[in-house]
Amino acid sequence: MDIARTLRSYDGKRVAPFRAVADAVCDIPDHAIPQLLDLAAREDAALQVGATWVIKHLAERGNAPTGRRAVQAIDLLERPQAPDAVLHLLQTLPHMEIPVRRQAGLRRTLNRLVCSKRTFIRAWAYNGLGVLAAGNTDLRSEVEALFDAAAERETAAVRARIRHARAALG
Repeated sequence: MDIARTLRSYDGKRVAPFRAVADAVCDIPDHAIPQLLDLAAREDAALQVGATWVIKHLAERGNAPTGRRAVQAIDLLERPQAPDAVLHLLQTLPHMEIPVRRQAGLRRTLNRLVCSKRTFIRAWAYNGLGVLAAGNTDLRSEVEALFDAAAERETAAVRARIRHARAALG
């Protein structure tokens, strides 16, 4: 299967090309994830969206990027990306083990993304902060304060995601 060509066939609505790629690579995630991360790093928005959708899909099924590949996925958040690709990467974070050396950079990126004009990016950026705080108790009070402030001014969708993030904190 030509993964790039299949991902580029996305019409902006139906995710059938993404599912086709996910089905084709589900038995070889260790081989596919590096290729998908390389495609997501290209300037082609269709490839970014498609590749990150497949990465998220694999992660939700227990095959999240790990080690060096997790670093690559996190680094993608720091680059200009198509909004849907950013959302997919944010939705992948709860399934990944965040390398300690990338936590500070990810925290800065997430703090920037909570100011996005896009509701779901803000919501999942707050969720990402919750993921970081769940693994680092030193961040909990700061993240809880951010959650409290957001609960006063954010949309219902963002507040709902913050409630899920709080629940994950325990």
